[in-house]
Order: sequence, then C-alpha cells, then structure tokens
Amino acid sequence: MINVPNLITIGRAFLVPVFIVAIFYSKFREALLVFSVAAVSDALDGFLARKLKQVSRLGVILDPIADKALIDSGYFLLSYSTKEIPVWLTVAVISRDLLILFGGWLISIFGKIERIRPTYLGKATAFMQFLTLFFTLLNLNYGIPSDNILRVMFGTTALLTVTSAVHYSYRGIRELNGA
Repeated sequence: MINVPNLITIGRAFLVPVFIVAIFYSKFREALLVFSVAAVSDALDGFLARKLKQVSRLGVILDPIADKALIDSGYFLLSYSTKEIPVWLTVAVISRDLLILFGGWLISIFGKIERIRPTYLGKATAFMQFLTLFFTLLNLNYGIPSDNILRVMFGTTALLTVTSAVHYSYRGIRELNGA
C-alpha cells in the first residue's frame, strides 16, 4: 500500500540519481542541498510511519534500500572523484552494507527470519555515516568543519561501521544456528 511515509521514501530514492549527478559534475552546493533534503526525509518517513501507524512491508523494504543507495553512492563518489573521503572508509562502509545484504539473503533462504531488524548500533552507524557525508559536503562548500574534525569523524564512522558489521555477523550466525 502506498501511504505518505512510502511516498517520502520513494521521493528519497529518486533524489539519489540527482545527488550522484551533482557530485559527478562538482556541483557541491546542489549535492549538499539534495543530500540534506534526503536525510531529513529519512527521519521524517520513519517518524510518520510510526506516528500514523503506517509501517508497511513496502516501507520496510524500500527505506533501507534508499538509505544504502544514498550513503554508498555518496561515499564512493566523494572518495573516488574528490578524494575527500578516504578509500579505506568507503571500502568499510560499502563492505558492511554488502555483508548485511548477503547475510540477510542467506538467513531468509533458510527461512529463519523475514527481515533483519536494525539494532541501536546499526542505527547509530547509519546516523554517523550520514553525518560524515553531510560534514564532508559542508567542508567542500564552506571549509567547515576543519580537516582535523573530519579525520575524527572518519575514524568514528569506521569504528562504528566495523563494530556494527561484526555485531550483525554475530547475530546472523546465531540466527542460522537456531540460537
């Protein structure tokens, strides 16, 4: 069923190609604006789905796909085309997402669970990944925050990303073993 939260999520998914093109053509102000709108829409669709009691199967599937597309494309392009984000961080972020995707697929094949439920650690990781992208784009446009602050953010994002990957792997293995 298409409801307001799902429409917002679909709108965010349509912003991803606009975001990609903006970064590709070095239109960093536009990329910052599109990214900001997408990030706010991510918070808004989840809030509305819970508040209006409109959590749907479609939303549960589309929301993380839209998030991963936005985050992974942002990390890839800001690492590859601008060199603003270290390659090692991009590899960690995208590898975690692939691990979660593959693990979720594997668990569903064995009929263990219908979907992987996000953890607080997973949500904190996604929040930090979004924040790091936002501040990297802010730095590209306005020179703030400082490079030192960005380095701390990169380290924090990497630590959360790796810890979250290990945590989801542990949960997935336990689920497959019937624990």
